[in-house]
Amino acid sequence: MKVAIVIGHHKKSKGAYSEYFKMYEWDFYNEVVENIDCVEIFQHDYKIKSYTERIKATAKKLNDFDIVIETHFNSAVPQANGCETLYYFNSKKGKMYAQLFSVIVNDITGIKLRNNGLKALINKNDRGFASVYYPKPPTILIEPFFGSNEKDCLRIGTINEMSNIIIEFLDNL
Repeated sequence: MKVAIVIGHHKKSKGAYSEYFKMYEWDFYNEVVENIDCVEIFQHDYKIKSYTERIKATAKKLNDFDIVIETHFNSAVPQANGCETLYYFNSKKGKMYAQLFSVIVNDITGIKLRNNGLKALINKNDRGFASVYYPKPPTILIEPFFGSNEKDCLRIGTINEMSNIIIEFLDNL
């Protein structure tokens, strides 16, 4: 299976910050993917100012893949917690992959599943919609934990352990 991983955000806008990992999403996942073989890694072009155009430009590079995984983590108040994987509502494979990823995160870490671990993105105003809508292959946007929640971060463990979660998912495709 041909797999693409897109690092969420970009080097000029790195996404959520985790006080526990002392890292932004973009930095965290750039280290995570260093430990994953047999995938191609993509990053959004920060020079493209429009969010939608930036996502579309990345999506054009992903047509030859069987699955696309865009990496994120959540951050909010310290009490917010859980794993949720987003997918385009009309993608049966996307939903199947999202469910599998969330179950693996829960099985390995014990992190609770928010909304049964799934979030179907229905319209263009949904956060993350463009990322799962524009690529032709089934695409999931992973949010396996809250970087603002100490227990979630402890359960994820280290960069290597997060890499192993993704590898376990890939092994089960």
